[in-house]
Amino acid sequence: MSALPLAGVLRAVAQAPRTPAELAADLGTTPGALEGMLRTLHAGGYVQEAVQGEGHCACGPCALKSLCRNADGEPNAPALHLLRLTPRGEAYLARQEAGG
Repeated sequence: MSALPLAGVLRAVAQAPRTPAELAADLGTTPGALEGMLRTLHAGGYVQEAVQGEGHCACGPCALKSLCRNADGEPNAPALHLLRLTPRGEAYLARQEAGG
């Protein structure tokens, strides 16, 4: 497997909230190989977990509510570990697409 650029991982996350396993399958890699990149992106503030009731994922006016598998979850159900972009991640992708 060739190294995946971090921007490619961000683009895949931007398509829809997804689990690391789903993301790895879409990118043609394994969750283990992707884990370090996801940690780097998370530590840099580019991705976050989409967990019901935490942060901006309160299942209120979120634009991703129709796609989110946590939106109708039980309050005590375990998190699905869905990843989504943060505003910083969105801004980074916008700069990449603009050529800068």
